[in-house]
Amino acid sequence: MKLTQKIQNVALLFLIFLLSQVPINAQDYDFVLTNDAKVTYITGSEYVNVTIQLLREVKDQAYYFSTQGEHSFHIPDLVSDDTEDIKKEREFKKNSIVVTNDSGKKVPFSIEELDIGQGLYIKVPNYRDTTYTQPYRVNVKYSTHDYVKRMYDWFVIEYPALHEDTKFEQTHEESKTKALINYNLEIEVDEKAFPLSRVFPSEYEEKLDEGKTSYSFSAKNRIGQSVYLEFGTEQFYKFELTLKTKKTDNIIPEKYSSALNALSTNIYELALPREFAENNQRVSIESITPKPTKLITDTEGNVIATFEVPANKESQIYVSGYIQVTQKPITSKLEIPNSELGNYFASIKSDKNLNKYLTSTKYWEINDPFIKQEAEKLLTGQNTILDVIRTDYKYINDVLEYDTKKAEDPNALRIGAKASLQGGPAVCMEYSDSMIALLRAQGIPSRAAFGYTNIGLEIEEKISHQWVQVWIPEYGWLSIDPSFESANMTIGQNIQYVLWDTLADENSVDIKAFSADNFEFDASGYTVKVYAVDGKALPDGLLSYSDIETQSKENETKETLNLIIKTTVIGKALIIVLPVLIVLVLLILLISLILLLIKRLRSRKAYPG
Repeated sequence: MKLTQKIQNVALLFLIFLLSQVPINAQDYDFVLTNDAKVTYITGSEYVNVTIQLLREVKDQAYYFSTQGEHSFHIPDLVSDDTEDIKKEREFKKNSIVVTNDSGKKVPFSIEELDIGQGLYIKVPNYRDTTYTQPYRVNVKYSTHDYVKRMYDWFVIEYPALHEDTKFEQTHEESKTKALINYNLEIEVDEKAFPLSRVFPSEYEEKLDEGKTSYSFSAKNRIGQSVYLEFGTEQFYKFELTLKTKKTDNIIPEKYSSALNALSTNIYELALPREFAENNQRVSIESITPKPTKLITDTEGNVIATFEVPANKESQIYVSGYIQVTQKPITSKLEIPNSELGNYFASIKSDKNLNKYLTSTKYWEINDPFIKQEAEKLLTGQNTILDVIRTDYKYINDVLEYDTKKAEDPNALRIGAKASLQGGPAVCMEYSDSMIALLRAQGIPSRAAFGYTNIGLEIEEKISHQWVQVWIPEYGWLSIDPSFESANMTIGQNIQYVLWDTLADENSVDIKAFSADNFEFDASGYTVKVYAVDGKALPDGLLSYSDIETQSKENETKETLNLIIKTTVIGKALIIVLPVLIVLVLLILLISLILLLIKRLRSRKAYPG
C-alpha cells in the first residue's frame, strides 16, 4: 500500500494588481506582498491554529492599491476518500475563521466552497486603500485538524508545500512595474512539546522565546515539498492476531479426538512480530491461545510460533501483545555510516553470510539484462552507499506510478521488479521488489521487510505493507520505504512502522498450514489489528519471547516426527491402525501364553510324579 502524503501542494492565489498608468522611474520593486503563515500547536491538542497575515506595501509613491476588489485566501481540503470527513472538517474550519485588520478589528468576508477535495476560498474585500505611507494588513485565522496527527507522546505537524509554479516576482506588462512576493512560514510549539525527532526540509531556523520554540522555513525550500516536523521518540502499539481455523476432518468424531487429539489435528505456523535493532523494537505478549507447541527465532530473526488445533471442528488462534519502538531525537540522531563505495563493497565481499541477500529470485530478477542495465546506469558516478540508495529511491519514484485500483484489490498479483519498472501496475510490493532487484544487481545486500504503517488510534484490521532493508556495515539493516514518494525520503529510524518479518527470498513465513485432510488453505480467517496505545498504561504480567520460547535443537527430530504423524495420511493411518495392531499383538501373545500353560498342565497329568 502506498503511503499517501497527507498534505498536497497548495498555491497561494493573488488577484491581479489594480495599477495606475502614471509613467515613473521605478525602483527595484514597486510593490512588496508578504504572506506570513504561522502554525501554532499546543501539546495535547487535536488541531492547530493557523494565522495568515497578508502585508501589502507600496514602495513607489506614484502607485497605490484601491479599495476596489478583494483578496482570496485558499484553504485546502485534506486528501481523503471519505467525503463526510472532508465536509465535517470544512465546517470546523469555517466555524473558526476570524478576519481582522491591522487594528485588530473584525473585517467582513465571504466563503466560496469548491468541489470536495478542492478546498475553499476566504474572500476579503479591501477595507481601505494601500499607499506609500499606509501599508495594508489583513489577518486570517482558522483552526484545522488537517495539519497535525497526534498519538499520546508523539505528534507530527505537516504544512502544505508551495506550488511548483509559485512566483516570487511579478511584472505588470503594461506599466512595467515589479512586485516582490514573500512567503514566510513559522511553526510554533509550546514548552511541553516532545523532543524534535525529524524535520524536513533540513534547512530551517530555530528560535526559543519564553518557553515556546518556533521553526522557520524559507519559501524556496518549500517549493513542491511540504514541511514536516515530528516530535517524540517513543511509541507503543497493541497488536491482535486472529486466525479462525476451519473444520477439515469430517470423519473422526470429537468424542474420540478429545481422548486422543492426535486423531484429528491440524498444525499452523504463524509469524509473530519480531524484534529489531534499528528502532529498538521490543515485543511483549499479553495473551496467546492455544499455547504454542513450539516458538522459535529463525536465522532471519523472525519469530515463528507453532499451534495445534482440532481438525474436526472450527477453532481459533489468538495472540495479543504490545510493541515498543523508539528513535533518537534530532540532537543525537542515529547516524548512518556513509561508506565510500570501494570500502563498502570490500566489506560486503568479506562476509559470506550476506551472499543470500545478493541472489536472483522470481520477483527480483537481478540477472535480467534490463535490470542489470538500469542498475549499472544508476550506479555510475556515485561515490558513497547513501548516494546509491537515494539515486535508486528517486529513480523508482520517477518511474513507478502507484495504482490505487490494484491497492484495493485483495487478489492483486505480485508482478516482480522487471514488469513494474516497465510500466506494470505497482503498489508497495512492486516499489519494494524493484528497489531490491536494483540493489542486488548493484552488489548491495537487501531484503524485503513486511509489517504495518499508517497506524492510528483506531482499533481496526490493518493491511500488510512491504518495504526494503539494506545491509550497512557498523549499522545493521537500514530500513527504506520507496513507496513514500517524496523528496523527504523514508530512510532510517521511524517509529511509525511496526516490523513483522523479513525475507531473503520470496517464500513467505506469515502462515503455513499442515493437515492430513485434503483442503486448500486460504487466509480469509487471518486478521491483524495494530493500533497506538498509552505506554504508561500497559497491563502487568506481560511476557517476553524468551519467557515462552521453546526452541530446542535436540527436539528437531521429535518435532518432525510429530508433524508427519499428525498431518499426513500415513501418519493418521498409523495413529488409527497402530493401537489396533498393538491390541492384536497383545491378544495373540496372551492366547499363546494361555495355550502354553494349558499344554504344560496336560503334560503334568500325563506323567504324574
